Amino acid sequence: RFVVDSMSAAGLRQRRTGITGFVENLDGFSKVADSVKEEKKSSAGFLSFLSFVIIGVLVFSELRSHFFARKQYDYRFTVDTDLHERPPLKMDFVVATPCNALSVASTNEAIDEQKDVEGITKSPSRFEFTDEEQLYWTILRHAHAKMHSEGMRGLEDLEYVEDDVEEQLSHLADQKQEEESVKIERETEERRRKGEGGNGEIVFMVASGMGMFQMVATSTKDEGTACRIHGRIPVRKGKTEKFLVALSSGLFHGHGDAGQNRNISHRIEQINFGPRVTGLVSPLAGAEQISESGHDVYRYFLKVVPTKIYHGMFDRYTMTYQYSVTFMKKSSDSTYSDGGIYIEYEFSATVIEIRERIQTLLQLLIRICAIAGGIFATSAILNSLIQSALCLFSSSSSATSGAPQSPQYTEEDKQRFLDSNNILVH
Repeated sequence: RFVVDSMSAAGLRQRRTGITGFVENLDGFSKVADSVKEEKKSSAGFLSFLSFVIIGVLVFSELRSHFFARKQYDYRFTVDTDLHERPPLKMDFVVATPCNALSVASTNEAIDEQKDVEGITKSPSRFEFTDEEQLYWTILRHAHAKMHSEGMRGLEDLEYVEDDVEEQLSHLADQKQEEESVKIERETEERRRKGEGGNGEIVFMVASGMGMFQMVATSTKDEGTACRIHGRIPVRKGKTEKFLVALSSGLFHGHGDAGQNRNISHRIEQINFGPRVTGLVSPLAGAEQISESGHDVYRYFLKVVPTKIYHGMFDRYTMTYQYSVTFMKKSSDSTYSDGGIYIEYEFSATVIEIRERIQTLLQLLIRICAIAGGIFATSAILNSLIQSALCLFSSSSSATSGAPQSPQYTEEDKQRFLDSNNILVH
């Protein structure tokens, strides 16, 4: 029977051919009998516990970093080849001077070329805050101060405010502008009834080192207590441009008190290029300058850098424009010197491309597997070294203590051994 079973088993092994046999022949792993068991040791148990703890901590850290960590970005600089693009310059600020005493000018020729783009408008307003406007302006000022106190920052560290802050500031500015317009209309109608006549308009040209400017003084009477300058114009790349807001009080010395109460103090709500990034605080948003003499000169030098922010993995991007500001103030104590606000901007010849570092789920699983496998492999090597060291230590201890003595058995032990194994001694 034993022979038949052996032949049957051999026949089965011979009939196992094809893919299964080929795959089995590729098995290069060492085989260990199931009855062979290694004795468990406390040192190996401690290493196993420590390995599981380290693996758990590293896996948790990896998952936390993947799902909750702050986003990381890669920056690359390329040459700006789209020099014909004309991004819009949008501004909104208030000067503490009536609109008729301010002259607005620019070296930008695109204002006349682009008829479909809204230009810069001077609108009568008030420089004083309402209680609600003061609240939102304080939030914007706080973000402005925090942004300038931290120095250079990456895209992930930019300052943002709630959308409601921008909307409410713009809404309240429009509301004050409407109220001031209604007030001016009433005063104009009152003067007409008294026979004082209407307001005249003066248009003139001024030549300077900055080019030819068209300056318009809308009337010889004060229009509001402050002037809101807002709107947008297309700007050109590759050339330094200037935007000027200047006091023109010297032209009105012969018109009553029109030369008085002229102050170049101003507050900037926003000055940004290109499409508006909702909630983003630009470097000049929240800037406030109070002139003690009222006739100081403020210069803002803007370095504009085109920026492409890519989204996802399909090369979709948003084109925006970052800028840095260098500020300079020239104080003046003379009442007859004209103060002004000079905004000079220049576009950089490079484009910053920003891409978010995205870790896929497959990359996350590979990292977790690498962590677990690496810890287990390292712990196995450490366990082998420790066991080898313990074996060497025990061998040296046995050698120093001498050869082991054979155990001594009594007659009762011998008889018990014979009885338990049913051995008969004749």
